[in-house]
Amino acid sequence: MHISGVVVHARPGRAAQAHQQLAAVAGVEVHVSDVEGKLIVTLEQENEQSTVDTFGRLNELPDVLSATMVYHHFEPDTDSK
Repeated sequence: MHISGVVVHARPGRAAQAHQQLAAVAGVEVHVSDVEGKLIVTLEQENEQSTVDTFGRLNELPDVLSATMVYHHFEPDTDSK
């Protein structure tokens, strides 16, 4: 499991819309959203490629100005032996 922390900046005046768009992406959870348009998000994906693909998708959402990964952690799946 790949777990990433992401800081997202919404386009001015579009934080609520960015929040909705982010929450609709599989594996993405929005934890904090402020009035200035900064959102704190976690991204959980099964493998490295899906993490990269989903992170790229966040930057392409219409009301997202930028998404910056600030943390990444990998946990091996101990249940799949």
